[in-house]
Amino acid sequence: MKDWTDELDRMRGAYADKTISGYYSDFKLFEKWCQSHGHIALPASEETIVRFLDTEIERLKASSLVRRLHSIVRVHRLMDLPDPTTSENVRLARRRMKRHRPGRPKQAHGITRELRAKMLSACGDDIRGKRDKVIVALGFEGLCRRSELAALVVTDVIENARGGTSILIRRGKADQSGSGRIVALSPATIAIVNDWIDAANLQDGALVTPVYRNHVVSRHMNGFSIARILKRIASQADLDPDIVNDISGHSLRVGAAQTLVTDGRSVLEIMRVGGWKSINTVARYIENAETNVWT
Repeated sequence: MKDWTDELDRMRGAYADKTISGYYSDFKLFEKWCQSHGHIALPASEETIVRFLDTEIERLKASSLVRRLHSIVRVHRLMDLPDPTTSENVRLARRRMKRHRPGRPKQAHGITRELRAKMLSACGDDIRGKRDKVIVALGFEGLCRRSELAALVVTDVIENARGGTSILIRRGKADQSGSGRIVALSPATIAIVNDWIDAANLQDGALVTPVYRNHVVSRHMNGFSIARILKRIASQADLDPDIVNDISGHSLRVGAAQTLVTDGRSVLEIMRVGGWKSINTVARYIENAETNVWT
């Protein structure tokens, strides 16, 4: 039988590396589960899938199991093997899985305009503080995911047709073609970005970089580091500890979307700026926005 890891490699260039890595990690975990429970991963049987779902729901979220099912199906298709998830027994197991832990997924606490202002004020004026301000200001106005912030390069800061400055966000989660989106920036955020570029003496390469002992490290940051930095800045701003705990690398994107809807922006405008393809996804982001249709 062919090696499933080699088959996943065939996807390179057609899918994002992050997507392929996710397939690899998920199927590797499924394979490990099969080995420890006396099941065969390839080809997996209907009974194996049912048993996998019924046991793993005791420790995993339903969303995590759904993602692993997608990975199992993908590997089987690449190997030209029958899809083991199509039977009625598997369908019933999936229903049990989704009913086992009812409830809505917890959303990251949105960094709204008000929280953004407090966090910017809490940033220092040293080189690290200037970098931190860019993360908060640019991440908010660009409705950036942490991975999008981490991937930015200096040349993504571009002049727009109106004589202002925009940021080119090259590839997002819903933008597998890599065409990107362009977001105009406010004068205040432009000033923050330019101040950082000048202070760090950035000519090209990564825009958002690590700062170690007050020295700029010329490489891209990773998304986890950006999430940790946001929590640190929130603590510096003396935000409520519960809010700090719920802040993640997604908080700028969530809070910006909530701010735009309270400002009266249309869902279509928010979708364009944030690069969303689905109205349902935007609705999930803005459901906690402080709006009242009766006032």
